[in-house]
Amino acid sequence: MDAESAQAIELIRSRVSIRELVGRYVALKPAGRGVWKGLCPFHQEKTPSFYVNEAKGLCYCFGCKAGGDIFAFLQRIEGLEFREALERLAQEVGVELPRRGGPPSARKEALQVLELAQTYFQSHLEGAPLDYLQARGLTQASIERFALGYAPPAWDGLLKHLHRHGVSPREALEAGVLVEREGRLFDRFRNRITFPILDPLGRIVGFTARALSPEDHPKYLNSPETALFKKSLLLYAYPQARQSIRERQRAVVVEGLFDAIALHQMGFTEAVAVLGSSLSPEQAHLLRRAEAAELYLAFDADEAGRRATLQSLNLEIARSFVVYAVLLEGGKDPGDLLLLPEGRALFEKALAEALPEVEYRFQMAAQGLDLRRPEHKQRVLEALRPRLVSPEPFDRVAERLKAKVISALGISPRALEDYLSRAPEPRRASPGDPLARLSLGRPDLTERRLLRELDVVALLYAVPEEEFEDWVRYVEANTWPPEGSLLAEFVQVSRSKHGRSRVLRHFEQRGEGARLMDILMKSPSFERAELEAHLAVAMARVREVYYEMRLDKLKAQLKSSADLEEIRTLTREIQEVLQAIEAERRLYRR
Repeated sequence: MDAESAQAIELIRSRVSIRELVGRYVALKPAGRGVWKGLCPFHQEKTPSFYVNEAKGLCYCFGCKAGGDIFAFLQRIEGLEFREALERLAQEVGVELPRRGGPPSARKEALQVLELAQTYFQSHLEGAPLDYLQARGLTQASIERFALGYAPPAWDGLLKHLHRHGVSPREALEAGVLVEREGRLFDRFRNRITFPILDPLGRIVGFTARALSPEDHPKYLNSPETALFKKSLLLYAYPQARQSIRERQRAVVVEGLFDAIALHQMGFTEAVAVLGSSLSPEQAHLLRRAEAAELYLAFDADEAGRRATLQSLNLEIARSFVVYAVLLEGGKDPGDLLLLPEGRALFEKALAEALPEVEYRFQMAAQGLDLRRPEHKQRVLEALRPRLVSPEPFDRVAERLKAKVISALGISPRALEDYLSRAPEPRRASPGDPLARLSLGRPDLTERRLLRELDVVALLYAVPEEEFEDWVRYVEANTWPPEGSLLAEFVQVSRSKHGRSRVLRHFEQRGEGARLMDILMKSPSFERAELEAHLAVAMARVREVYYEMRLDKLKAQLKSSADLEEIRTLTREIQEVLQAIEAERRLYRR
């Protein structure tokens, strides 16, 4: 991050009160000077354990360990990426963010073009197109909530509308609402119902349009892929469904846009639709960010729908959810239920009877086969083997699927394991593997070093922002953190990233974010003179554990050495290290 971006972030931070931001989602009560508490919005609890510290600009739950600064909180509560949270808060408090490459304001201009196109489409939704939507069972409230529109048959209606608002044909073409053929530009969508596609921030980034005439193909036409519109990264109805997903901890994933709207209208407001044939890894990440624990896949009942369900189940990230396959009676789609008086009850029943992943996989593999015949049993095993073999030692789906196979096919556990052993072994980390994490000392010393380094880092977060980098250099010069330690990494990251919030975010991704946040929230605030004294003690305790780890290595070398001269050298070094340890202890025991 460059200095200009860092300045913008700090300006946003200075203008946004974390208490006010958190207070939009959580009822807060005073809990001390500059501290408030409330029920955690990220997990169910009866006793408040979620605290907000205005002076530190942090919030934290001592129960589920969720927390962070204003950006981290907004990211988690709204399911946003950092840049999305940054842009939302910047717009809210009037801070202009530095442009991220490309032509000046190109992204903003495309968003404006799409908003103008949406105004045009909505203004024409009347008469026969509106009657069509109502005949499909949609209420006016649903039509308005999902901002449906209509693109008239004219070839240049939108082109002229955009021209009147100062948009050039080239800009409209780049935004994806016009098409160019043989040097001529004309409207991409004609005589179609339009569905605006929103990104997680709720901005229109593209359209899907359904043909009203049977002669028009394809039935559904999407905006072309642009910098804004990438189908695999988006879920239809995600902004409208996000809060319900978080509250109900589940998401219903469907294939059709009408299906998603219909389910929302029937009260299943956790429904979203894929914009392709199956769930993509990026779309699954969106659902995980919204804290879905269960996924109900309600794709079409035809062969393509079954393939889409299995393809979604095969995603690596899908293993972090409990997944069910929803099968509607009679091969109906969720959207068909909207015209039935008992539609809601039928879908509720389908959810209750949804097949767990194991049952669905087995049924799909065994469909049309006679499980009494050995060659058909072999075909089932071949179809299921990719999911039966897992690199994870406690993969619940793989274990349950094995139990199902053993029971349904009538084979012994030993026979199944023999069969699976012929499959390629999953890759495992070896001692020389660079991905393997190596311990730097005894477990107790390694843990103690980590805790003492976290104490130093917490104190560094108490210094004024403008002095932060100077204090980091001071700590480095007085502790000499060894390579591979958290403190060494902290120093390195502080040099390369501007601002304490970026450093904190780095350690959240590293896996130490929760422990650091816990210490930051518990550590008291100090006056400048007190802070310096506390930091001196914390550094002495860190140096002590560094020396202790050095002592461990020297003792190990001494134990394995047979060379007399080397033994003398090691013994002398051990004595020096013991004296250094005692000197550090005297510093913090005074």
